[in-house]
Amino acid sequence: HQEWRKLFKKKRRKAVRQKTAQERDRQNAEKEKQKLSCPEYQLYLAEKGRQEQIAAEREELERALRHAVWLEEERKAQAKFEKVRQEEEAKEREAREKREKIRKEYEERETKLKQAKEERFQQQELARRMLHERFIKLQEFAATGADDYLSELQSIQHTRADAEDCKFFLKTGACRHGYRCGGNHPTPGVSQVILIPNFFSHPALEQAVHAEYGHDARLEFDEDDLKNSYNEFFRDIIQEFEMFGTVRHIFVCRNSVAHLRGSVYIEYESMRNAAAAYLRMNGRFYAKKQLHVEFRNTLTWPTAVCGLNEMNRCQKGAGCNFLHILKNPDHRYVYNHFLESRSVRKDELLHLATPLLQKSWDEITSHSGSQTPRNAAQWRWSESPELEPKTSDHGERERPKKHDNERNEAHTSGESRRRPSRSSGRNRRHRSGSESGSPVSHRRRSGSRSRSQTRKHEHRSHDYASKKRSDDVRDKSNVRKRHRRSDDHSPLRSCAEKRNKTKRD
Repeated sequence: HQEWRKLFKKKRRKAVRQKTAQERDRQNAEKEKQKLSCPEYQLYLAEKGRQEQIAAEREELERALRHAVWLEEERKAQAKFEKVRQEEEAKEREAREKREKIRKEYEERETKLKQAKEERFQQQELARRMLHERFIKLQEFAATGADDYLSELQSIQHTRADAEDCKFFLKTGACRHGYRCGGNHPTPGVSQVILIPNFFSHPALEQAVHAEYGHDARLEFDEDDLKNSYNEFFRDIIQEFEMFGTVRHIFVCRNSVAHLRGSVYIEYESMRNAAAAYLRMNGRFYAKKQLHVEFRNTLTWPTAVCGLNEMNRCQKGAGCNFLHILKNPDHRYVYNHFLESRSVRKDELLHLATPLLQKSWDEITSHSGSQTPRNAAQWRWSESPELEPKTSDHGERERPKKHDNERNEAHTSGESRRRPSRSSGRNRRHRSGSESGSPVSHRRRSGSRSRSQTRKHEHRSHDYASKKRSDDVRDKSNVRKRHRRSDDHSPLRSCAEKRNKTKRD
């Protein structure tokens, strides 16, 4: 029942509201009819419509103006946006071109690196093949002694072919600058001399600064320690190197500079023996160090070895760039610097000797392709007195004197023709000043002048010949003494031999 009452009341309220609304609408319609029937209201409505139209037109104009302003702003914004877009596109294009350029450069560089790598690989393969072929040829030469490839094996390797040869490298076979040197270091492919750098090592030769002793580390080792270590080292290696052939010289450097410290020079009698030693020793290990064997041109040992050090007068000490060699034990391969120097000077004198010792006069004066007028003019009538062989034949001794006398006479006659005397100059002046004198007195004076001039020239030629004979006799005596000294060797060697003989007895 309550629900029905609620529903009934709800419908009744709705009906009341509808009736009220209908009444209101009817009243409003009646009022509107009344207003429309009034002329003033009609004028009001017309004015209101006109005002609304004016407002609408004004609003339309404002809207059009706002639209025009918006279009202008939009155009400017579009232009600005287009400009920014073009700038961004230009930047992007530049970046793209730059990236493309970098990519091309990278590709070109990679291509070049690849080509260079291939070329380097080909060169390495070629060098490896050439080294292998050279190794095979060197093995064949060392095994059989066949000289079919000797000229090829002896080819010189240059570090700087367009530069001047390094003087220290030519003298000692080593240079303190190494590959940085501005000079050329010519190295033969095969030679009688082999070099093993830094073969012998001893703390007394090191220049490294010790952590505890500093620069005084050498004071911990005296000369006896160095000598004992070297004697052990020498006896250890000499057996190995003598297996390959006859050794002529062996030198071990006691210099402290890096390029000579402990270096070992070995000269064999033949290149075949040196090649065998190179093949066997190169790459071997000794005292935890790998050996690097190199060939060197045949050195002039008196030039390479420091002569001042042999006399204990070298002021540079262990830092000298010439060889300071250690004395070999057991009197093996003893090097006498002064005998070697004397033999080198003797060889130089033989090289500079007169051509008459080797060639005849016709061969010297012949117009050959290799003989120049300058060389053909450098001849002597007789042998040099320094190179005269010892003989007991009196005729052979008199022959050079005869030639010397003839040469002295020719010299004096030529000198008399070339050099006028003072008296002749005075005679010419006197003769030019007194041309009006008598002819008899003039002939008498000219005869006396000619006789006095002849006596002077004879006296000079006699003095020159006597002086030349005395010089020849003195030179011959010096040559005999030198030959006896070279035959008997040096006094130092004879004393050493006497001491050894007494020790053996």
